Amino acid sequence: MQTKQNRIKIIVAIILIGLTFNFYNCGDEKKDNNLSNLVIAILAIQGGVADLPQPVDGTAFIKIGNDEMLTLTDEFSCQSGVNGVIFGMADADNLPILNIHNIDFAQTTGQSLGVGGSQLDIDVRNDASGPYQAGTNNVEGNCPATVKETSATIFDIQVLNCPITRQNPAATLPDTTVSFRARCTR
Repeated sequence: MQTKQNRIKIIVAIILIGLTFNFYNCGDEKKDNNLSNLVIAILAIQGGVADLPQPVDGTAFIKIGNDEMLTLTDEFSCQSGVNGVIFGMADADNLPILNIHNIDFAQTTGQSLGVGGSQLDIDVRNDASGPYQAGTNNVEGNCPATVKETSATIFDIQVLNCPITRQNPAATLPDTTVSFRARCTR
């Protein structure tokens, strides 16, 4: 709720600054300013990210909660069906590992991850308490996914601000969100 109030305050401040600027610059020779375009761009940014950048083929971007965006460079699987799409880090423990199982590459709209869709697992620890799933308060949920591209050689899928929760009820992982864009090579 506080984040929403802060966004509203920022938006109101931007609008007031824009109106003040336009009031003082209302002469005929100054009618071509781009302030209104700037305000629209800022308001669009305040609304959230529309798309993550396209990763290089065979890699994925992932952002868990407020952590920095990571690039997963190890593609372990890119298959329609049970094996699905799997990416990890190129380090000793490969964490985090993004797993999307039972995905249908032929389905280009209406993809869902979690209940009623493909299984989403995000491994963040090397023990039983480590995996996240779509959902909240240890109850599995689902998230919409957008297929950005599907071809004979590429499958590109994106999820934005998906609530995730621990798979193991005894785990101490806090609920958070995940955004990712995975571009696997078939």
